[in-house]
Amino acid sequence: MKLVIGIVGAPLAGKETCANTLEQLLIEDGYSVSRHTFSDVLRDTLDLWDLPHTRDNLQKMAIVMNAETGFGDGSLSRAMRRRLMNDNADVAILDGVRWLGDEKMIRGLEDDGIKSVLVYITADPKVRYARLQARNRAGEAATTWEDFERQERARTEVDIPDIGSRAEITLENNYGDTEHFKRDINRVYENLFDQKGR
Repeated sequence: MKLVIGIVGAPLAGKETCANTLEQLLIEDGYSVSRHTFSDVLRDTLDLWDLPHTRDNLQKMAIVMNAETGFGDGSLSRAMRRRLMNDNADVAILDGVRWLGDEKMIRGLEDDGIKSVLVYITADPKVRYARLQARNRAGEAATTWEDFERQERARTEVDIPDIGSRAEITLENNYGDTEHFKRDINRVYENLFDQKGR
């Protein structure tokens, strides 16, 4: 693998749109691409326990796994590092960077000759809440603003702005449609791959 692109941002900021757009651009340019999310490990575990993939359950599972009384800080990062080291794609897109241990793991890949870049996506909380209401996944439309604010303060979310402050690239996504955002991602892609030596 030549490059890991880590995507960090609050829920519904536009991480998936960013990952999808980057993947499409990379494939069009002839790169092999793999996709990973930290929640892959959590979803696999929830499946084993026959638990639904709700945001609350994913947050609880991450907290339990990373807790001192669980498997310790960085346990999810270690699981993801193992997946990445077994990945033969030219570029791995890693969605859902949210713990300081995730950032440390990604930066540590450079010791193994794998370049990394972090992309931070921001969006106003009210905009993200409106997106939550509109998409209505697994009953999300029933989420109140108070519920949303509580979820924003969960342990799984609090490191995101700190990690984002050290990202090489920051994108703001307060658009009402995806086309403007995709144009911004295209510009980032062109700059990124000029810098990385296309």
